[in-house]
Amino acid sequence: MARKGKGGASRALGRLSITYLYAVGVVVLVLALAYPFLRRGARQKPETVDLSFDIRVMVLNGCGAEGVAEDVAATLRDAGFDIVGTGNADAFDYDRTLVVDRCGSSEKALKVGQALDCRLVLTQRVSAPNSDVVVVIGSDWPELRLKSSGNHAKGLS
Repeated sequence: MARKGKGGASRALGRLSITYLYAVGVVVLVLALAYPFLRRGARQKPETVDLSFDIRVMVLNGCGAEGVAEDVAATLRDAGFDIVGTGNADAFDYDRTLVVDRCGSSEKALKVGQALDCRLVLTQRVSAPNSDVVVVIGSDWPELRLKSSGNHAKGLS
């Protein structure tokens, strides 16, 4: 009878080991399947990247105030925009500042307009533009959000 008791105990121990291994296997399997979902909640939000530097801007003086194109360009450059040039517009009689989308991406023009607090944004698509956005500064330039604005007498850009 002693044999029978030992065999019964070893069988019970074997069943317990198998049950234990089975339970461990199930837990490992559940964790392996749940791991991607658990990690998803632990991820941090990706940092938002400002892509302003990808927007090429030409700044043109349309009001005749001396140095205003450079002031606007400096403000936009400090905001991260790529200034491809400054100059004079076709005339100095622009009453309002315009932000013109030249590449068909109104988002880019709106972003430039927001940086200057200019609400007049137009679209004028051109094939192979040298800039994505053109800013034509009008006589309302004192209302723009500029980094620094000096004394601008009537004159050239």
